[in-house]
Amino acid sequence: MDLRLSDEQKHLVDTAHAFAKDVIRPAEIELDKITDPDVAFESETFKSVMRQAYEIGFHKIIIPEAYGGLGLDMFTMYLVVEELAWGGPGLASSILVAPVSYEFAALFGGNKTIINRFVRPFCEDTKGELIGAWGVTEPDCGSDCFVMGDPEIQLSAKGVLDGDHYIINGQKAAWVSNGGIASLYMVHINLEHDKGMEGTAIFLIPADLPGVSKGKALDKLGLRALNQAEVYFDDVRVPKEYLLAEPSPNYQNLCETIVTMGNTSVGIIAVAVMQAAYEKALAYSKERIQGKVPIFEHQIIQMKLMEAFYTIDAARSHLLNVGWWNANTFPGDICRAAGARTFACNVAPRITSEMIQILGGNGISKEYEIERYYRDAKLLQIMDGTVEVLCMNAASRL
Repeated sequence: MDLRLSDEQKHLVDTAHAFAKDVIRPAEIELDKITDPDVAFESETFKSVMRQAYEIGFHKIIIPEAYGGLGLDMFTMYLVVEELAWGGPGLASSILVAPVSYEFAALFGGNKTIINRFVRPFCEDTKGELIGAWGVTEPDCGSDCFVMGDPEIQLSAKGVLDGDHYIINGQKAAWVSNGGIASLYMVHINLEHDKGMEGTAIFLIPADLPGVSKGKALDKLGLRALNQAEVYFDDVRVPKEYLLAEPSPNYQNLCETIVTMGNTSVGIIAVAVMQAAYEKALAYSKERIQGKVPIFEHQIIQMKLMEAFYTIDAARSHLLNVGWWNANTFPGDICRAAGARTFACNVAPRITSEMIQILGGNGISKEYEIERYYRDAKLLQIMDGTVEVLCMNAASRL
């Protein structure tokens, strides 16, 4: 395993860090404070961040060069994700999810129609107007998405073939990231109604098709700069060529491939949140005077900071290991990804809580920002599936 970075990777990481510091961090602070999330995502602040991210090319990192992307690997993407999430995990998640439907079409055999109609325009977008989202879970189907072999357990969103189109009806739950702002959805739909989850297909569904509607943005504890909303499908006619993956016994393997890549990213975001909180607490400890000395000189503070330091380092090392593995061993390893993501996401609330403790009363004040990292960290134990469900699913592969 060689984790040395190429000159291109170093440049991209440095660019991402500068963007995170100068653009994402101040925007994330502003968006977090807006009471109505719909107002936040309609704001010029949010749109400006997305526009600038697209101008740099963060949206097309792993899309092949032949289609207009940068053609880099998953490991490079993880490096960029950590830098962006260090600035703000909500906006970083929006940028990370934005290409998902386009990436899937490009990397998993999208036909020429799909490539020319969706992928190429997405790569050419420098205004942040084309945004993707992935819809799988439903109000009554969350953990069940991984239950195979039971025909009674299936998605309620269903499709029926009608000539050259599929007619799709149903809804996806409020956890669809970018759900309220997406232009193109990658959606899991039940086609073979007697086969349970094995009867699931994956479609690309443009948001502007008649019958597609979006719910109100979810008002949530943390990651408030990440749009999440329900999506509804009412007699939506989807062309047959927008079918990306037909029902197959390999459906679970396909899901695990997506989850392996996605959950590694969630773990990386957790590392970035801890790192940002640690840096805030470290700087504060050298400025705050108690007992006539900076509190950094008190052993209890040093020990809290040292525990944060080695925990973050361990989580990062674990995830970079998995990131390298994913990039070099398709389709990756669900057990390694689950373990690394779970470790990072489970220590993140504790580490960010301890960093708040270092600031004492100031730590719970929104003026000092650090309380936001604690709120964000909690959501990462649930994002893209709870760590418990992810681990139970991975355990069966041990």
